[in-house]
Amino acid sequence: MRSNQSLSILILMFLLTGLPVSTHAQTLAEIMARHDQASGYSNRLRVKTMTSIGTITQMGNTLPVSIIQKRPNKYRFDVHLDEGRITQAFDGTTGWAFNPFTSADTMALQGAELSQIRESADFDGILHTYKSKGYTISLLGKAPAGLLTAYKIQIKKPSGEILIFYIDPVTYLVIKSEAVIMVNGMQYTAESTFGDFRKIGGMTLPFYIQSKNGALVTETRISTVRLNEEMQDFFFICRKPAR
Repeated sequence: MRSNQSLSILILMFLLTGLPVSTHAQTLAEIMARHDQASGYSNRLRVKTMTSIGTITQMGNTLPVSIIQKRPNKYRFDVHLDEGRITQAFDGTTGWAFNPFTSADTMALQGAELSQIRESADFDGILHTYKSKGYTISLLGKAPAGLLTAYKIQIKKPSGEILIFYIDPVTYLVIKSEAVIMVNGMQYTAESTFGDFRKIGGMTLPFYIQSKNGALVTETRISTVRLNEEMQDFFFICRKPAR
């Protein structure tokens, strides 16, 4: 009798090991912890400045660009032309732009443009700083993101504005983001996709970004990233150009 019972137990154990194991449904906390690790967030906290060099392609034209960032929230984006330089920047408080082809002076950014550049200036990124800003985060399950199915993470601001981030369930990197923004009184969805991820200073960064703002498609390709170089604050301060 005992031998029969033992044999039955062994057979049952063998059958159970052959059954498919149910996939563990990850919690939001687990997903974000994996994202922190995959993106190298702990290493990012040690970075004080970042300079990115590359190109931007828009409407068939490709131009050189540079992006400089300084912790905690200083940011400058330049398009370099033979005839001059187009700049957008945030000095920690004020957002401004200068385009020598449309104006002889700088222009203060307001509304959606100011909000967008303020978020770009967040050195650590909104997925890591949402709590300190008073935003709420939630997991909306999984959803298509290009050819993949990704975790869909929602961040909601007190204003009601919603940001969506899609995290690859294999790499735990953000592969797509969406935001509904207002420009000149009109609402449209701004969408960005991220790729060509590379390791720099212990961080994993996208070297390719495609942005869709309405019908306008922009591609940014980064070729070089330099970390912790000396960077003075005057690069970000709004100054009137010489006339």
